Amino acid sequence: MNRRSWSALALPLAALLLAGPGASSSLRATPLAPDVFTALLAAEFARAGGDVEAAAAHALVAAKASRDVALSENAVEAALQAGDAFRAAAALQRWQVLAPDSPRRDALALRFHVVQGDDDLAVDTALRLLGEPDGLATLTTGLEAPYPDGGVIARAVLRALLVEPAFPQRIDAWLAMAGLAQRLGDAALSAQWVDALVRRFPADPRAGLLRAERLTQRGEREAARAEVRLVLSNAALPAEQRRIAAEALAVLGDPEGAAAAMAQGPQDARSMTLRSTWLARAGDLEGLRLLFAEAEGVAAAQAPLEPALALLLGELADRLQQWPAAERWYRRLDQGEARDRARLRLGVVLARQERFEAAMETLRALQDDEAADGAIRRDAYIAEADQWESRRRRDDAIAALTRGLAVLEDDPGLRVARARAARNAGRHAEAEADLRTVLARDPAHAPALRALGALLVARGEPARAEPLLARAWASEPRAPVAASWGEALWLLGRTAEAREAWQKGRRLDPADPVLTDTLERYGQ
Repeated sequence: MNRRSWSALALPLAALLLAGPGASSSLRATPLAPDVFTALLAAEFARAGGDVEAAAAHALVAAKASRDVALSENAVEAALQAGDAFRAAAALQRWQVLAPDSPRRDALALRFHVVQGDDDLAVDTALRLLGEPDGLATLTTGLEAPYPDGGVIARAVLRALLVEPAFPQRIDAWLAMAGLAQRLGDAALSAQWVDALVRRFPADPRAGLLRAERLTQRGEREAARAEVRLVLSNAALPAEQRRIAAEALAVLGDPEGAAAAMAQGPQDARSMTLRSTWLARAGDLEGLRLLFAEAEGVAAAQAPLEPALALLLGELADRLQQWPAAERWYRRLDQGEARDRARLRLGVVLARQERFEAAMETLRALQDDEAADGAIRRDAYIAEADQWESRRRRDDAIAALTRGLAVLEDDPGLRVARARAARNAGRHAEAEADLRTVLARDPAHAPALRALGALLVARGEPARAEPLLARAWASEPRAPVAASWGEALWLLGRTAEAREAWQKGRRLDPADPVLTDTLERYGQ
């Protein structure tokens, strides 16, 4: 094995020598013996010169000559850096003598055993770590570290822990191991941990959510929804688990149910924003009106007003087409992270009130603000283009997006928007060129795939469009993508597949206007 291939693990010895802010408390309190100091100095010079083998040798001498645990730790790290198993084992042994109950020693011992390929000792060390207060985090970090074997032994340790009777009966530990297996690239092992967790903790809401996930993966969406609803029926469900379950229900095609679930318990800007999103997706205007009144009541009791709540109230009024109220709430946001979003929406609301010059002034001020969020500056150009488009001034829309592309360095979102504007203007060749430029740089860019697919459908080329739209769906499943994909399939005579694609879109967002229009055109 090439010892110089090891990643740097050792702490700089200079910090120890100087006993500065980063040095251990024991070193600050204990004067170094001359022989210890000499060994540390030699180790530091060797390390600085790139001789990690000599650094490890000198660090071990210092550790053996001192009762300071920090020097044993440093010797272990130096030996690991050098790939010196003999000296790492000796330093660990010295550390064990000085501090037999050290969690930090167990953490480095775990790494050592994994590096050595000794999964039995690694398992023993892992079990000791799991008995310590912060041991779970230490264990996952230790096993997830980059190893020369690519994680083979780490995965073996996880497989052994799965059947270890002494593994803690705590669902957080089982969840952590399932997630770790996934991050180590072993989906099958992760699934085994999940299955075992579900069997072992059947009454835990988190197990119910995992069961729902497995049902979804098998295509049993109705059964998955039932499982999530069962989880949500628990009145004592913790707030964070309720949020996760509600989000799962929304993904499974029940945004109204998700909003109703999220309405239970104490409310804040985050919970009400989620409810707003789901009610809008369901097209529930009455629900949005009730939520607006509820949020106004919460805002009236706040001093000072939470920016996220003011933004939510503006967006709710926006969705309800209460333009003066939306403007009022947006104007109350003059600082913080929500400010740029409020400025963007204010520009649109002003245009809705036929105050076009004021709208343009607001949007262009945001476009020119280099301190503003880049994504929102991009959206300000798109919003301006939308306003020109609504007035059938398509050349002006294209010009606005071209300005944005010059300022924001060829942003793909702006290029896709310009392609759509060019298509609306009948400039199909320009539109296709923009979209293919985006796809040349990012072949999985879902908006570009969908826009190019829709363009080809409009040009009467469904056979060329369908594979692009299938890729768009695979990359980013959304209702508008399903609308265009289904249309291409329908025009190819694959009507059953078209209906299936549209049904997928309906489950995601039954109120999507693009999907609704497509279904109406084809009598579905």
